[in-house]
Amino acid sequence: MLKRHNFAYGSVVSIFLLLMMVSNTAGDDFLHFMGRDIHYLFSSGPLITFAAGGATAAGAYLLEDREGYSGFMGDGFLEDCSEGCDVAFGLPLLACTSILWAGSAAFGSESTEETGQMLTEGLLITNGVSVILKLGTGRKRPDDSNSRSFPSGHSAGTACSAVILWDRYGPEAGIPAIAIAGFTALSRITLGKHYPSDVIAGAAIGLAAGLAVTKAHNEDPPDDPGLQPALMVYWSTSSGFGVYF
Repeated sequence: MLKRHNFAYGSVVSIFLLLMMVSNTAGDDFLHFMGRDIHYLFSSGPLITFAAGGATAAGAYLLEDREGYSGFMGDGFLEDCSEGCDVAFGLPLLACTSILWAGSAAFGSESTEETGQMLTEGLLITNGVSVILKLGTGRKRPDDSNSRSFPSGHSAGTACSAVILWDRYGPEAGIPAIAIAGFTALSRITLGKHYPSDVIAGAAIGLAAGLAVTKAHNEDPPDDPGLQPALMVYWSTSSGFGVYF
């Protein structure tokens, strides 16, 4: 498991290095917009989303079965789809959006490049927030596989992607993305990976991050930005990939 995660982290870092080579402005844009994303993460829309999601997750926590709801969707097709979501919508989703960003930059497709960049920024934020909360809470998964149940990173990533895709392409892309995000959240419960409160909190994190990223890319920067968050990226063979703010 550790080797698989190190490989995934290394792949994401390699893609970022490729980005810097194929686009003269990719590095500057990435650092600039990540700072703005974090700034807008503390604006009214994302904060209200955090609060509503946190309250709903707390209510679900009080009501949910401590044994979880593994298998509630039954066997067969839905189980197979759930297992597909398990594989596709964790770190591989971040790798895919990074590849989309890099490939679009290489072939000069500015609109798709911005979409890939926005998705990558949003997923970095959702993964960062999710990992901090997972390590801080140490909640056991329903299947007892580890102590990283809260919140659901898969739910966060797909919810964030749905917000960004709706912003970029309207309901034609947004509605299917929302349906996928909803099914992914349910799949995490039926596979015994999460409780309902985990996926609610994850979805709230993803929605908030998506709102922050779209706001950062759609609004003109202020004339006097004042203090802004700074971003530093690091990589080591012992601890892997990380971000400092």
